[in-house]
Amino acid sequence: MPSWANEFDICTLYADLPENAGPVSEVVFCHRPTKTLIATDAVVFIPSKAPSIFGTYFDSSQVQQDDFWPKTVLQSVFLPLRTEDTGGDVDALIGSYHYPGFQALEGRLSRAPILRAFTDARDPDAVRKWIRQVSNYDFNRILTSHFASPIAAIPQDFVDAFSYLNGQTQNLPKIACQDWQLLNGLNQFIDQNKLGAPVVFDFQQGCQN
Repeated sequence: MPSWANEFDICTLYADLPENAGPVSEVVFCHRPTKTLIATDAVVFIPSKAPSIFGTYFDSSQVQQDDFWPKTVLQSVFLPLRTEDTGGDVDALIGSYHYPGFQALEGRLSRAPILRAFTDARDPDAVRKWIRQVSNYDFNRILTSHFASPIAAIPQDFVDAFSYLNGQTQNLPKIACQDWQLLNGLNQFIDQNKLGAPVVFDFQQGCQN
């Protein structure tokens, strides 16, 4: 056992639904000395620009294109590449802001839509229990595997990212209801063909008409 092993608190989400092909799980670690929560997919923070690491995988001219980062984000979280009519406002077409799905997620700590639709919608009680446990840890930043990291965040920020599970929508990303259609369609296909556990919770809470 390494000397630093007792510096961590560990909390596991384990959703084992009989109808699924296998359990859904995630482990977070809280490193007490540095007040750091270490996670994989639990939450994400979407910056306005692509992190510099993307320049190691893609040509710099590609990364600098206005639509590169919005499209990358939306495809990663399974929201559609929908653009919005700006009514001739040229300034609104500059950068990312003609992708309303991206604009809804940008600059905030969020639960990825794909996990809201596939995990939280099928076992909300397990996710709620996990969130309560994690919220008892003392941390002021989160390390995640995707997008921007580390993220300045405290336990209440983590809880707020999952507030839809308790019917509270004021702190949620303002995702348009129509932008959930892709994930809705996938869930319907899963249900109709009995490929997984049924959806038991409205994961779209707080969507904007």
